[in-house]
Amino acid sequence: MTVVFDLDGTTIFNGNKMTSEMEEAIKQLSFHRRIVFASARPIRDMLPVLPTDFHNYDLIGGNGAFVKQNNVLTTSAFSKEESQTIFNVIRKYKLNYLVDSSWNYSFYGDKEHPLYQGLDPDKTAKNIPIETINPIVKSVLFTTNPDIINELKKVGINVHFHGNEQLIDISPNGISKWTGFKQLETANDFIMFGNDANDIPMFKKASKSFIVGNLVKNIPNTTNIPKEKVIETILSLTNPIKEEVETN
Repeated sequence: MTVVFDLDGTTIFNGNKMTSEMEEAIKQLSFHRRIVFASARPIRDMLPVLPTDFHNYDLIGGNGAFVKQNNVLTTSAFSKEESQTIFNVIRKYKLNYLVDSSWNYSFYGDKEHPLYQGLDPDKTAKNIPIETINPIVKSVLFTTNPDIINELKKVGINVHFHGNEQLIDISPNGISKWTGFKQLETANDFIMFGNDANDIPMFKKASKSFIVGNLVKNIPNTTNIPKEKVIETILSLTNPIKEEVETN
């Protein structure tokens, strides 16, 4: 069985690198289960917070817009209409933004913002003019304006609302962590660890899910756990007998 781990708020916290304790628990589980990491971050920004030993695992980034398997990176980009809508709302509302291409990005805004602080820490990409970004694979707009959200949704863009961070995370129509997972050469039977709305498509498809915290509730076959119990729960899955009982 495969075990899929979200990053921020699930296995890493406050934008910091994965702790050695979390790394060791997942490493122990990897002897028994296939491991996949799935994040809202693009692959570029997943790698610096993951231990080097985990870089060769299957990775899903940008809520499904990026998939890395066997060191091959594939992307699902916004359509021409979706891209034009993004450009239009940025200009119309004079928004701060982060727009990601396959690897490079365009950022305009507060460089003290936590999102910028965690952007491309290994300096493997370039911050390029927005008009040169092609294709657009993922974007963050620093707004919670409902009019903007409605304009984006009208053309089918997926909008993930992060009210506590005063931003929205957007991805192409029909793209989610679940669609990214389906691209992997793996059985559909899996266990999911996540914490927020981005993970709901995976929670709904998983045999069993562990939700860290209480941002998401009332989904079948899920168990809410505090972040202090994540490592303990991971280690419990190294026991095949206990896992079989818990997932039935």
